[in-house]
Amino acid sequence: MSEPTGTRPERSDKDLRVCLLVRYFTVGGLERVVTSLANELVERGVDVRVVALAVAKRNALMTELDPRVEAISLSGSPRQRLALVARLTRGRVVHVHFGDGRIHPLVRLALRGRRTVVSYHSDYTHKRSRLRNRIDRYVNDRADQILAVSEAVRDFCTSQVGLAPAQVEVVPNAIRVDCPERVDKGGDGRLVVISLAGLYPHKNQATVLAGVAEARRRGVDVQLRVIGDGPQMAQLYQQSIALDIAEAVEWYGQVWRRDLVLPLLTTSQAFVSASRFEGMPISILEAMAAGLPLVLSDISSHHETAGEAGRYFSPDRPHELASVLEELAADANRRKELSEISLARSELFDLDQFTDRHLRVYRSVSGR
Repeated sequence: MSEPTGTRPERSDKDLRVCLLVRYFTVGGLERVVTSLANELVERGVDVRVVALAVAKRNALMTELDPRVEAISLSGSPRQRLALVARLTRGRVVHVHFGDGRIHPLVRLALRGRRTVVSYHSDYTHKRSRLRNRIDRYVNDRADQILAVSEAVRDFCTSQVGLAPAQVEVVPNAIRVDCPERVDKGGDGRLVVISLAGLYPHKNQATVLAGVAEARRRGVDVQLRVIGDGPQMAQLYQQSIALDIAEAVEWYGQVWRRDLVLPLLTTSQAFVSASRFEGMPISILEAMAAGLPLVLSDISSHHETAGEAGRYFSPDRPHELASVLEELAADANRRKELSEISLARSELFDLDQFTDRHLRVYRSVSGR
């Protein structure tokens, strides 16, 4: 996942011009990756422009972009926006960050003649069809480089989309988070658990609620913090009432500022995700940087990201989740052990190396 430190080539990138293209700049993990990448690139002297094809409903994360990054959200008719894409990407390496990697042929037409890098950010098997995969394969075969954020996503690119393995390079996500030292203040039998995820079906928060309810029925004092919002909010809230755990769940909504999120992470005893499909979740990287034990659904991307820092359960078996929560609540030593593994593993996801690898790709496709 990582490369040796201290080997960064002494090159100037001040003549390198890059455009990071997104569908919209909302509050999410993909946008956090783009923000980190843009900020690190501009710090290295790269001319960076971030272009969003449309205005999102929630745009606050844009305020975390370095002021030296030019950020543009497009509006107008599709024809007008495509014309702007063609103009704003001229003379730049274009790095397309559409979560599922699927580029509309008209967008690809607007990028004709550009040096293009395409990143896949997650496994989107649940949103795919044969026709979509064929179109995707046809369009992205013409990209100069395909990147995947994990081996699990690379497997999706090759087995589902049908891209050639040699086309796809894995560049793991990374973050830079300076967390204060976390002190586990949980007593025996009590556990504060935190979840950071959008409230969408594939995130499978219903299983988290059901697992918490089962653990509480077993006599475990589990408190759940939910950071995130989405179309399932009302349904999940009603589920918490039906399960008689409403008083044990704190709903924080779409909190994005790290100065607000970090205190919630560092005062929790464990992180939980029951997601069915992922790439390399930024939320898990943040939880590891905070030294949290990880309680994760048994999917390949979670294993790849968390390794031995995680305790795993089937995403369809809330009782397995409840058993893990019960174990961690009763065993402070086990929590401490997993915390130390988390912290150590977080060092694998180094932001400097992440930026170096992107720069090498940009130089390669631009012939520098």
